[in-house]
Amino acid sequence: MDANQSLNRSFNYGDVVVIKQDAPLCYKPGSWGSICGVRTIDNLDTSQRFKQPLNSKLYLIEFDDGETLEIPQKFLTI
Repeated sequence: MDANQSLNRSFNYGDVVVIKQDAPLCYKPGSWGSICGVRTIDNLDTSQRFKQPLNSKLYLIEFDDGETLEIPQKFLTI
């Protein structure tokens, strides 16, 4: 998979993903978890809060300890 494919990759419910090392510390870089939700950023408040463009995706990740975090797609990999 080349870099462009990685950026455009969509994940499915239940997929196991790794948080990229260059993600902000609040997203737990290097950790892995499962996709348990997804939404599209459709308003400016959410866009600004996550510092991501409109129409990009946020994935709800569940970690082994049960914690969940919403993480922008650009910080996820398989």
